[in-house]
Amino acid sequence: MTERTKQKRRRIGKAIYTVLLLIFAFVLIMIAYIVLSDWQNYLIAYEKSQPDAVISEYMENLKSTKWEQMVHDAVTQMEHPFQSDAECEEVINKMLGETLQYKETPSGAENVKVFNVYCNGNPVGQFQMERDLSYENSIKIDSVLMLRKIEFFWFIQDARSLCPWKITGDSYDISNFTFTSSASAVVPETYSIRLNGIDVGPEYITETGIKYDVLEPYYEDYPGLPTKVKYVVGNIFGKLDPVVVDPQGNEVKIDPTRDDSQFMEPCSAEEVSALSEFAYSFVEPYARFTGTKNVWGNYGELKNYVKPNSEFAKRMDLFIEGADAWLNFHSVEVNNVSINSVYSLGGGFYVINMTYDTTNYAAYKTVNETNTRRLIVCWDNSGIQAVSVE
Repeated sequence: MTERTKQKRRRIGKAIYTVLLLIFAFVLIMIAYIVLSDWQNYLIAYEKSQPDAVISEYMENLKSTKWEQMVHDAVTQMEHPFQSDAECEEVINKMLGETLQYKETPSGAENVKVFNVYCNGNPVGQFQMERDLSYENSIKIDSVLMLRKIEFFWFIQDARSLCPWKITGDSYDISNFTFTSSASAVVPETYSIRLNGIDVGPEYITETGIKYDVLEPYYEDYPGLPTKVKYVVGNIFGKLDPVVVDPQGNEVKIDPTRDDSQFMEPCSAEEVSALSEFAYSFVEPYARFTGTKNVWGNYGELKNYVKPNSEFAKRMDLFIEGADAWLNFHSVEVNNVSINSVYSLGGGFYVINMTYDTTNYAAYKTVNETNTRRLIVCWDNSGIQAVSVE
């Protein structure tokens, strides 16, 4: 074989080797490309298969639209004549809380997740999500899956596990929560009440004819005495305090420490003056009549202040009949007379509340007392006369 032939063969051999080497390199590159592509597909699919992004998007949508609509629907289904929809929705959100949270609960099914939703700790509903298995055949990671046969790559998931999640259902119900309360007020029958600036109508009166505590003994003898009524209003979201309004339309603050005399019809300055003057004149003969043995001497003086045939006049007669049996005092001195209040019962009848001190001089001792009396008087054409003393 000539040298020229040998050189030619060597050139051909080098060319074939180069071609084979290129082919081998190309095959390696293609294999690397496929593997890297599969790894990229795997990483993309893995990222999409995480439920956090789906949950976050759902919760944001729930807060911005669905929750607001649900609260609005709950309000519109309930009566609230004294509050606007917006006020009621604000109360519900405050009562449930403004922070929506979720927590996973066992679903009992593969590829299904169930989450309970809480509003500041109050359970309000749940939502469900499932893997979208329709993506299984579109996830191309064949070369990556071959690595699962190697123990070192145990963490690699299959195509089914890489399918993304989707929300497949939810349910919410806040009807089991008690958002409403009631408000009540007992006021004179001539008064009214307001809630949230709105007048409360008579249809909310649940009880009538409630007696004034300071007039309890007089209703049978004096028809037409004022009474009170009770208002009860339900379906109030949160709490509303009734505002009491008098017949002139003025707001009235009820003092819970005072009796019903605070509702009595006020007397004019002239009435108070005349009634107080009568009480000052009445108290001394009354105290002496009830506290001295010399009842006959005081009887005639006290009768000048008592309405004939009244309940008080009859009691005086009974007092006289039994006086000798139990009266022990010889004389009475009256001091420190104070008029506590004067108010009208209507129909010419008035109540005078008074306090006075007495010193009773008995045979062997002196007794000092403080007395509080409620004097009922009648003011008619005959003037002012007492009809009852308590």
